[in-house]
Amino acid sequence: MADVRVLAGRYELGELLGRGGMGEVWAAWDSVVRRQVAVKLLKRGGGSADEERRLLREAHTAGGLNHPGVVTVHDLGQDEDGTPYLVMELLAGHDLSRVLRQDGPPTVERAVDLAAATAAALAVAHDAGIVHRDLKPGNLMLTPDGTVKILDFGLARFATTATTASQAIGTPAYMPPERLLGRPGDARGDLYALGCVLHELLTGDSPFGNLEPAAAMFAHVHTEPNPPSTKRVDVPAALDALVLDLLAKSPDDRPATAHEVHERLRALTLTPHDSVPPT
Repeated sequence: MADVRVLAGRYELGELLGRGGMGEVWAAWDSVVRRQVAVKLLKRGGGSADEERRLLREAHTAGGLNHPGVVTVHDLGQDEDGTPYLVMELLAGHDLSRVLRQDGPPTVERAVDLAAATAAALAVAHDAGIVHRDLKPGNLMLTPDGTVKILDFGLARFATTATTASQAIGTPAYMPPERLLGRPGDARGDLYALGCVLHELLTGDSPFGNLEPAAAMFAHVHTEPNPPSTKRVDVPAALDALVLDLLAKSPDDRPATAHEVHERLRALTLTPHDSVPPT
């Protein structure tokens, strides 16, 4: 049996949960507090300076938020061999990207509930001056009790720095036009991404279809999206209008805050009935 790797004499690594360009995420046992945790571990010997900055940023942003819709950060450290790590709550469940692939779009009522929960968590982040910048189904975890949690604040910025023009960072299918154009942006960029997510929850597809990254970026800047009801007849007009408002090309034409989005979602009058699959 292979030796169990222990970080900082405390975190006993167990099952490998995922692997990406920056490193790995492991289930682990915290022998001090005696609880299961998740450990995000950069490559052995340490990642690049940019990767280490992202890990530190994630700890500082998510770690400063206290909300059931944001993953809890417990610890940040560096192992004896110089490997940086981030310790978080261990979540059961699947990300929304996987749920959509496996189960297809949920009912309209459930899609609205998921979007409203995400908006509420975003509101807490935005009130703290934090812009996520990479909101997408793959960064939204659906737990067994139905809670939605926002993951991966590694690209997040504090609003005071997010308002300056910068390179296009994020996932092309969910990026707001202003960021793609290198213009100043703010928390309303997250609301645009939420509009993309809501459109996908309702129709099973992004607002502009399954495009290659370059084509998706062009569409975000130049193409007007169709309302979800063109693919799904049970989407009410008020929900269509909200999705299109979120997907406005100009930030000034979008809802002003995540609080407003949450209120509009909760104000919708929906009649529960059998879901009509998207066409």
